[in-house]
Amino acid sequence: MTVSSERVALVTGANRGIGLGVVRLLAARGFTTILGSRDRAKGEDVARPLAEGGLRVIPRQLDVTDQESIDRLKSWIEEQFGRLDALVNNAAIIYDSWQRAAEADLNTVREAFETNTLGAWRMCRAFIFAGWRNALTGIAMHSCAFAGRGLLELSAMITWAQLGAANGADAMTGAVRPAGARLFPPGGGAFLV
Repeated sequence: MTVSSERVALVTGANRGIGLGVVRLLAARGFTTILGSRDRAKGEDVARPLAEGGLRVIPRQLDVTDQESIDRLKSWIEEQFGRLDALVNNAAIIYDSWQRAAEADLNTVREAFETNTLGAWRMCRAFIFAGWRNALTGIAMHSCAFAGRGLLELSAMITWAQLGAANGADAMTGAVRPAGARLFPPGGGAFLV
C-alpha cells in the first residue's frame, strides 16, 4: 500500500449534475478526485475533458447499493493512495415529486431509500468505521439529505426516504466525531477547507 501525500476525495454519483460540479470544484482546489459512477463508461466520458484540462480526476465504477462495488473501490483507493481525505455522498435516485406520502408506491420509496439513505450510510461505514479514521477529515452528505425534515407536503420520497437520510446524518454526526472526521450539511463548502 502506498501512502500518498496528495489530498484525495471521492464523490459518489458524480457523472452529472451536482456530483460532477463537486468533482470539478474539488479537482480545481488541488484534490485528486475520484469520480464515482454506476456506469463506468459514463464516468470515463465526463472525466476525460476534465483530465485533459489539467485536473486530476479519476473515474471509477461505484454502485452505492452494492457492497462488493464499494469494497472493490475501497481496496483500490487503499492500494493507490492509502488514504481518503474527503467523501462526498452525492449518489441519489428517483426524485418522485409526483407522489404524496398517503398514496406513494412503497416499492419506489424503498428503491430510493436504498440508494439515497442506505447508500450514503454504506459509504460512511466503509470509509470511516473500518479503519480509515486517521485519514478521512471531511464528509458531505448528498445535497438533499436534509430537504424533507418535517415538511409533510413534499413528495413521498423526500418526506420519508430523505427524512431517513437526515436522521441518518444526525446519527452519523455523532458517530464520526470520535473518528476525527466531520460531517458537513449540504449547501456549504466547508468540507473543502
